[in-house]
Amino acid sequence: MKLCQNHKVTNNFISIRFSLYPGNLNRMKKILGKKTPIFIFMILVFATSFQQVSANTLTWVQRLEPTYWWTGMKNQELQLMFYGKEINTANFSIQYPGISIIRKQLTDNPNYVFLYLHLDTDTKPGQFYIEIKKGKTRQKIAYRLQSRKPASAFRKSFTPADAIYLLMPDRFVNGNIANDSIQGYHQGVNREIPGARHGGDIDGIISKIPYLARLGITALWPTPLLDDNDTQYSYHQYACTDYYKIDPRLGTNNDYLRLSDSCHVHGIKLIIDVVPNHCGGQHWWMKDLPAKNWINTWPTYTSSNYRITAWTDPHASETDLYRLTNGWFAPNMPDLNLQNPLLFDYLKQVYIYWIERANIDGMRVDTYPYNDIHTAAKFIQSIRNEYPNMNVVGECWVKTPAEIAYYQSGNNNKDGFDSRLTTVMDFCLKDVFSEAFNEKESWDGGMARFYSLYAQDFVYPNQNMIMNFLDNHDIDRYSISVKRNIQKYKMGLAMLITSRGFPQIYYGTEIMLDGIAGSYEGNRFDFPCGWNSDKRNAFTREGRTSSENEVFDYLRTLLNYRKKNPVLQNGKMKQFIPENGIYVNFRYNNTKTIMIIANNNDASTELDLRRFNEMIGNKTNGIEITTGTPYSLQGSVSVPAKTVLILEVE
Repeated sequence: MKLCQNHKVTNNFISIRFSLYPGNLNRMKKILGKKTPIFIFMILVFATSFQQVSANTLTWVQRLEPTYWWTGMKNQELQLMFYGKEINTANFSIQYPGISIIRKQLTDNPNYVFLYLHLDTDTKPGQFYIEIKKGKTRQKIAYRLQSRKPASAFRKSFTPADAIYLLMPDRFVNGNIANDSIQGYHQGVNREIPGARHGGDIDGIISKIPYLARLGITALWPTPLLDDNDTQYSYHQYACTDYYKIDPRLGTNNDYLRLSDSCHVHGIKLIIDVVPNHCGGQHWWMKDLPAKNWINTWPTYTSSNYRITAWTDPHASETDLYRLTNGWFAPNMPDLNLQNPLLFDYLKQVYIYWIERANIDGMRVDTYPYNDIHTAAKFIQSIRNEYPNMNVVGECWVKTPAEIAYYQSGNNNKDGFDSRLTTVMDFCLKDVFSEAFNEKESWDGGMARFYSLYAQDFVYPNQNMIMNFLDNHDIDRYSISVKRNIQKYKMGLAMLITSRGFPQIYYGTEIMLDGIAGSYEGNRFDFPCGWNSDKRNAFTREGRTSSENEVFDYLRTLLNYRKKNPVLQNGKMKQFIPENGIYVNFRYNNTKTIMIIANNNDASTELDLRRFNEMIGNKTNGIEITTGTPYSLQGSVSVPAKTVLILEVE
């Protein structure tokens, strides 16, 4: 018997591997000593005829995901994905109280096994071993169950009281230059190229959390942070290449936890960007797909038709729906087949893992209707089952209120469909912001656009749970829409912050950050002084121009007023038909009334207030919330050109 020895240090213990070959016992005797009794020798031989390794130091099992899990989850079923050469012939066993193997699920690829475990309600946290036997080889893998944080399932989420700040980590602040380029990753930093990586990271975000809190922000939505090792345009992070790893050019898995902790210390909630429609072309499994139907394939590359309206079109063809949902979003983004139940469970667990691990407060779902929406609804609900208070905002980029409302959970849709999205993004209001202040007043133009849009709010099951925005990472900067006119820009900010629903602020909005029309990279400029080499620091008053400070102060005042006044968070709304270029609406509750007067004219205009007596009542005065200026509400009020007055009625 020939004996080979290999000592290996793992994260949890030292393991010793013995491989036994006939014909040589001498080396074993040298290891154990000549006087070792033969029965002890034989026990040690058999006891060490398998290899013990931790989940991070696998041998012929190359991957195991997820790397650990929690006890006390509502769903007591856990999927473990094993990847290794012809692992489908292996047998699996676990000896741990409260854990049983339900089934070993195979695919048409012999290199994958999906092992489903059942965790009893009273299963204790701790480490156990998964024993894998393949022929004469055995391998033991250490696996860990952790305790959930107290009341983790019932965590609070974002609400209409919040103001959300959206940022692209690569373009915000570079807090750690050491991770600008990482060995094994295709792209490093090159700020001279708009579509390259620029170096912003999690450390940079953490450094500006106090700044966001002072601005009046109460929730943070970073675009995805998961690994994206694409060969081009990896900076946007929407082409994931490893679902259990934060991109090292942004930081580490533990840095994500630090970001969450910093947000919570400063009263800011953290939202995760969920991408169920596609992965990255450089994802490790693309070299050896778990199953033939893991992604949607075509004889030649075929993009989606991007016509989301097909879902609500009562006359839609199956051909168009198939192209919408099975076509690829982009050539570098393979279209995931969420109807594969193994992939469904895999992705569901990915986002539960991060919500649990990083103490996440809410979800934003990317390109929701590019999936089969019925499967997507089940997917979102499967996550919300673990977190019943979790709010979810979906990107459903359609152009009418009726279509948007179709995707808000609770809508009594004729076909019975419920998206399970508690919140929808109001792309229609975004269009109104971009157009109204640039138009002459007419029956359906200018301020009439606001009136007509809000008049259709009856289609929404919850008007307060609508996310409003001037722009985002996929849309021209609002500064471009209004041609950098500060008066129009401030009108947009005022109407955004006082609208029903809740606001999303895109990074740089507070300084009227510039952009380039019609260009994705033109919507994603670096924040000034996010980099040490920048010539000025727009995070400080001294580093901003006078016009930037004017916009910054205005938005900060609006956000902090809204933060302290529930009337702008969930108060009722009443509007009056625009006349002579002036649009008036009120937000009110049992304790406070806010009057919003928007003058879209190029000249100051006198507004007769008698028409609004049903809301003003016997109140005689108002205080403009951004300036503190008192106004008499008797007779008429003079409204400056291209201005929104926001009056707290007294």
